[in-house]
Amino acid sequence: MHSHFIRFYLFILLAVFALVFSFGQLYSQFYAPPVQYNIPVESVFAAQETPNPATFRYIKKSNIQLSSDLLAQLQGNQTIAYVVNNQMYYLRNHDKGRYIQWGPVEINEAPVDDNYLILFFYSALAIVFLLLMWPMFRDLSFLQKCAVEFGENPQSQPLTVSKKSTVYPLAHALYAMSSRLVEFVTLQRDLAKIIAHEVRTPLARMKFVLKRVEGKIEDKHLKRMLMDIAELETLATDYMAFSRSQQLDPDYLQPLKLDWFFERLSHKYQNLETPVHFILNNKDSQFHGNEAQLDLALSNLLNNALRYAEQQIQVNVEVNDGWVNFHIDDDGPGFNNGKQRTNNQGTTTGFGLGLYIVESIVNRHNGSLSKSSGPLGGARATVAIPTQPPR
Repeated sequence: MHSHFIRFYLFILLAVFALVFSFGQLYSQFYAPPVQYNIPVESVFAAQETPNPATFRYIKKSNIQLSSDLLAQLQGNQTIAYVVNNQMYYLRNHDKGRYIQWGPVEINEAPVDDNYLILFFYSALAIVFLLLMWPMFRDLSFLQKCAVEFGENPQSQPLTVSKKSTVYPLAHALYAMSSRLVEFVTLQRDLAKIIAHEVRTPLARMKFVLKRVEGKIEDKHLKRMLMDIAELETLATDYMAFSRSQQLDPDYLQPLKLDWFFERLSHKYQNLETPVHFILNNKDSQFHGNEAQLDLALSNLLNNALRYAEQQIQVNVEVNDGWVNFHIDDDGPGFNNGKQRTNNQGTTTGFGLGLYIVESIVNRHNGSLSKSSGPLGGARATVAIPTQPPR
């Protein structure tokens, strides 16, 4: 913030200096008072006592070439002055063919040294601009700090900017926005807890009742109701995971060894009915990520693949050009236009909340999620994570 202030301050200062200088030049060009040819009487006497005394003499007009404006002044009976070898001469119209000249005159007037006045003026101008601009940039720097802290830990930001400050409306808007966002985040977390804890209780009662009437209803209806209950339980679990994925702290990204993370992930998916094959290249690689959140994202993708796979699933991890690519392939029905799953009945269904959780976590890692057709004939979901954290 200080570097931005210095650049902006210098820009404004140079612009004002250029404006003042240009105004002075224009004033001297168009509005400067006319030159006076009055000579102090001391200079007249001093001119007569020099080795080359001032005298009057007549000069033919044909011997002098003058500009049109000077000629006009002479024809108007005005006197003009010119300098030759640091000596002043005066010229005036005499008759049709001659000018009358008087000189030379030595006029040694002490020049007015106004350099200190100019330096004082510009210094005072710089100080005035500094006093006017610094409070604004100080408050902007404070607001920037509050915004960064809010991004790391959502809390209501203090409204400590003075009402007299230029940026007070912006500070007030930031305070109001942060307060409403904190309320929204708190509400969302509370709602997640309600869904996770309260919804599971009636679902458990429903499962108990279904167990009691297991032999009294058709198996297809019982199986369908149990699948619906399992789907609701999964939705509650996913929503709770989504709530946790929204929490972000300064140490969100940590260095992780790829082989260690890969081994922990593969251990979760051993001995399943649908086999999951894990292939890892570049075992000695390292990347930056949040282990728990990234594990949640990849688990959601793997669980989705298990839902649609027919015989096998393959997880291929490779490192290329500073990116870790997690490819999750299955031999299921695949995607429709790279966006939605197509099940065996020909209908389409998406990832739902699970995909939203995955995209949220991947974005927190400054990565990308893509969906396409895979080498096993089904779907491929690819999560790309940079090996180095953002600067």
